[in-house]
Amino acid sequence: MRDYPLDKHVLPMGGNAVKDDAKLEAFMSDPNYVAEVKWDGSRYLSIVGRFFSRRISDVDGIPVEKSDRVPHLSEHLSTFPGLILDGELYFPGKTSNEVTSILGAKAEKAIERQEEQGKLYYMVYDILMFQGEWLVDKPWHERRAILERVFPVVRNEFMKCPEYVTENKKEFLAKVLAEGGEGIMLKNINGKYVPGKKPAKNWIKVKTEIDDDVVIMGFKDAVREYTGKEIESWSYWINPSGEKEFVINTYNVLDATLVDGERVFVPKEGWVPVTKFFFNDWKGAVKFGKFDANGNLIELGECSGITDDLRKDMSENPQNYIGEVMEIKAMQRTKDGFYRHPQFSRMRDDKNSSECVI
Repeated sequence: MRDYPLDKHVLPMGGNAVKDDAKLEAFMSDPNYVAEVKWDGSRYLSIVGRFFSRRISDVDGIPVEKSDRVPHLSEHLSTFPGLILDGELYFPGKTSNEVTSILGAKAEKAIERQEEQGKLYYMVYDILMFQGEWLVDKPWHERRAILERVFPVVRNEFMKCPEYVTENKKEFLAKVLAEGGEGIMLKNINGKYVPGKKPAKNWIKVKTEIDDDVVIMGFKDAVREYTGKEIESWSYWINPSGEKEFVINTYNVLDATLVDGERVFVPKEGWVPVTKFFFNDWKGAVKFGKFDANGNLIELGECSGITDDLRKDMSENPQNYIGEVMEIKAMQRTKDGFYRHPQFSRMRDDKNSSECVI
């Protein structure tokens, strides 16, 4: 039976997105808000050196723990009793996908991958308890002042504390995006820390989205194996005979096991979950690009987000789509011209492909 180091569960406080431009402008210009980089990692509380996520196990009702995946952090921080930190486990220069590949693996494999790829870092941006004293009722500016005093004492080489800006927040956002970042967080300097909640006007997530017209260049093959969540409700399978089978009662093809105190479903021998696209013989992601100054069509990415009806038609009649124009939405463009998290928006029958230039 797993244990928990506190009398009650403490979960990270969340932030809110603001879609109204006028409201966002007001937050950006409000002197009561500071701006920090929004890190592309995995959120974890370090509770006396034990790393707990925001996810609650459906087996024992305790937050999922990953301390044994990051012993270089956990063992160090366990030497400071009464200390609770909030932050992000991240890979410098990489995305949350690489972080997930480590934290989602078993402990031995997670350590092996870090020996090959480098260790995860902990970006500490808040402090909830120091020397056994709760700080959650203090405003952000007081907690931050305490963190700045404490951090040099408790840090090791794999821990960092983010900088923040009080002015020129638009310029700061532009700089973060230009460097390939995801966005920024606006934090109310007078806001208290409310564990497990998303108090309004406290922490504001600021990310930008762009739209653009691009040329369809082709299609990727559909990914075969399904690796998503909630496998217990997935119906697309390859049976032990190697044939596709639509399964209604998936508990006939799954076994239950415990991993880190959490019940996890795994396929029975011979059964393989496959993606819906593979099951239906559909195309996968759509490859797209733009023309350069010399008239060469340069591939700039691939996108998903296409409706089933359109994907089916693209799969049956790909010749009707290659060379046509579609509109995509993305977080932003990187320095090398690629798009971050592109998603299909619509076909653009009103545009010529020659108009899509870099």
